[in-house]
Amino acid sequence: MEYIIHDLKTERQDVSAGLPSGYKLIPTLFYIVSVASVFLSLYFYASKKAYQTSESQMKSRTSEARTQETRFRAQQQGITAESQKAEGIAQWLEGSRPLQPVTVAINRSMSKDSTIAELTLTRDRDIPSNTFVQLKIDGGGTEQIDSARSALSSLNYQIYHSNEKKGRNSTDFQGTLVYAEQ
Repeated sequence: MEYIIHDLKTERQDVSAGLPSGYKLIPTLFYIVSVASVFLSLYFYASKKAYQTSESQMKSRTSEARTQETRFRAQQQGITAESQKAEGIAQWLEGSRPLQPVTVAINRSMSKDSTIAELTLTRDRDIPSNTFVQLKIDGGGTEQIDSARSALSSLNYQIYHSNEKKGRNSTDFQGTLVYAEQ
């Protein structure tokens, strides 16, 4: 113990006495605090390195999550665009009913005295369920137009924005046909 704790002030006769024995704890406490500070420094250094490692891992996870989120959003936008296209095609197919029954119904509604001078069916590009019809009838007049209207309504078509013009020997009819499901 004398090597660890030694008295710097040795006893000298007739001059002064040595240090009291209680002061021998001061160097022991100094050594304990020095060793504890080294261990604490190592602990804090290791904690700092662990924090830096976890921080870099979290940054890489965050960047990976952001790239995944961007990729998923791009996929979702692609799916949404594809879905909208498919819905548009489905609506167009639903609206594009065959027009042959319309022409047959108009033709069969004609009486003996009247003839179809001109029949034009034009489908709207944006809304294929709307069909613009132009009908020019020679002879028959308004009764023949009413007969054609009733034939179209029996096929579940409604006529909007209709317009009739009576000429000398002919009657012109214009309107928009919209198929109405029942």
